[in-house]
Amino acid sequence: MTNTIIRNIAILAGKLAYFVLQITGRQGTALPGKVAIKICPNILEDLTKKCDKTVVITGTNGKTTTNNLTNHIIGGKYNNLVSNLKGANMIQGVVTSFIVNNKSSYDWGIFEVDEGSIPDVIHNFSPDYVILTNFFRDQLDRYGEVENTIHLVYDTLKTVDSTLILNADDPSTTQFNKLPNKKIYYGFNKNKFSKINHSVAESIFCKNCGNRLNYNFISYGNVGDYYCNNCGVKRPKINYCADSIDIKNNNYEFKLKINISDEIKNKNNVESLNKFIFKYMGIYNIYNCLAAISLCLSENFDISYVQKQVENFDYRLGRMETMKFPNKDVVLVLSKNPVGLSEVFNSFSFDEEPKSVMFLINDAPADGRDISWIWDADFEQISDIKNINYFYCSGTRANEAALRLKYSNFNTEKIKKYVSKEASDVKIPIKEILDEDVKSYIIGTFTAVPEVRKFLLKELKEKSKFNDISK
Repeated sequence: MTNTIIRNIAILAGKLAYFVLQITGRQGTALPGKVAIKICPNILEDLTKKCDKTVVITGTNGKTTTNNLTNHIIGGKYNNLVSNLKGANMIQGVVTSFIVNNKSSYDWGIFEVDEGSIPDVIHNFSPDYVILTNFFRDQLDRYGEVENTIHLVYDTLKTVDSTLILNADDPSTTQFNKLPNKKIYYGFNKNKFSKINHSVAESIFCKNCGNRLNYNFISYGNVGDYYCNNCGVKRPKINYCADSIDIKNNNYEFKLKINISDEIKNKNNVESLNKFIFKYMGIYNIYNCLAAISLCLSENFDISYVQKQVENFDYRLGRMETMKFPNKDVVLVLSKNPVGLSEVFNSFSFDEEPKSVMFLINDAPADGRDISWIWDADFEQISDIKNINYFYCSGTRANEAALRLKYSNFNTEKIKKYVSKEASDVKIPIKEILDEDVKSYIIGTFTAVPEVRKFLLKELKEKSKFNDISK
């Protein structure tokens, strides 16, 4: 009885905090949970008991996209979901999702969780599924090298009996293969975008023996069909495989090949090929798509329904989000580590329209103070991208971004630089790029994207209103 009273007080206090934040114009995605945890430290343990099934999504890149797509698919069948869809992915963000959507029970609890917060979250409950997207270097001043993060997540998952949904093409998977948990693997077959001769800057050594890995092909970063000549470790058999990947009408199309092992039951046809369409650019997004598909098909969702939900998925919050201004499209992209940024640049190369690009890099604590990672990103490919009008460097570390771009041998006459005093200082460069009559790609780090998005939405509203009046 006493625990119930304390928990209810904690929820009430969290709701009050959320109300205050709302009336002051703030989102309140984390503070309500922080308040509730202060009053009732084990509140998450009680709250997750309300869920019939739970999913935790973690990894370096792709958590928020995978979370939103998974919610979109499952939410078409179940109305009663709880999730931290806005990306507040530490324990206080997970608790907040329950506070703002407080119910006596839920069909599904679906949560993206920051890699560093995995021990805090999973200490409170054992999810039915854990999806691991990938592991790359990210915020070195916070996490250290990627091996530290992998070991942290691995040691935490030793304590649960969750089904693991793993990116088979990520060499980090070899660590998690040692766990006794049931495993489901997703990945790629070789396709037209696969790279054969490609230098790998990320974790190129076997996690089992330390020998340098070999690759039959690479999709991006160090993700691909890997094998070790020394100890024999190789990519595991893939259960849900993207085959024949192509781009048509600015959408990705791929066929899904399903190889179900005896321990994974699924009502869909074994070895079947089903065409999926996903409208968000970036080969990494197909991996995010596969992660969500693997979960839903493992739960015996009808494959035609899943296909439909993937195709009509409309995602925002600055992850390849397209805003349609009266005179052009503006694409907003979050990028915060070298592999992610390299692949963002690569995705632009498929767009041959005239365009301008902006990179806003900040060094607030949420971004990571250490920005040396930009020297590991493949800026050199930018010179080969067709029809770039200008490349804008902005944010609090615009000088370093411009220097990195200069050293990539990009035409310096096309570089425009605007140094921001703080994260919210985006007005001047954004207005300038909007005044151009060509498509705009705006890339931002963690603190930059919300500020840019807020300003873009304001400008979009004003320009659309003016356009309506002038007609």
